[in-house]
Amino acid sequence: MLKEYYRQSREAIRASNPDVLFVFHDAFQPYADTWNDLFDDDDMENVVMDNHSYMAWWERKDWIGAYCDDYGSVIRNMSDIKYPIWVGEWSLATDVCAFWLGGFNDSNTEYQFECQRVDCPAADNYMTTEAVDFDRTAETLGPWGESDRSMVSYGQCLIDSDYFTDSDMQTLGDCTSYIFDDAVEGQFLWNARNELEIRWNYKDAYDKGWLKTRKSHKAKFAN
Repeated sequence: MLKEYYRQSREAIRASNPDVLFVFHDAFQPYADTWNDLFDDDDMENVVMDNHSYMAWWERKDWIGAYCDDYGSVIRNMSDIKYPIWVGEWSLATDVCAFWLGGFNDSNTEYQFECQRVDCPAADNYMTTEAVDFDRTAETLGPWGESDRSMVSYGQCLIDSDYFTDSDMQTLGDCTSYIFDDAVEGQFLWNARNELEIRWNYKDAYDKGWLKTRKSHKAKFAN
């Protein structure tokens, strides 16, 4: 059903503008035998496959290099897919502590490490006039869904654990950049900014140097 939807969607788009890239998501099944028959070999112009890969939802790993190894395996296992590949969503996070990853006021995944709590941003961060802050004395602020793990409590919000150091994040950023440069045609970190957790924040992660690949590091990950 999904494949037929993709084919019909592409035809509709090409009828309007044949130069537009048609980017389809892999439905979290990034396998050549799943997708290589989506379009014929001589009918692949302007087709890109989109993959979303997040380490945060993987099983806990106590050594940052294990994330590099597993990420490399996941990405390189897509090498037989015949379309150009974009990693349309990824982050440097190794846990799901960051606020509302399971939905608004919700958490649908157990935390792998102990999350940190920090003061939530104030309302006047968003509005210069008529800003009204929330009740910072409340134990919880509802409503919530599957779990109240991620809720604001006494004015504090969650960020990732401090299990991995800045140096670990540098290693992870370097190896991920090398993997992407080697194996895919494009990538987008989710997202450009994040008010609290910088492992989901391209701007701050870049400023800290975590996303600046150094050629001298490439040999370290070549194996």
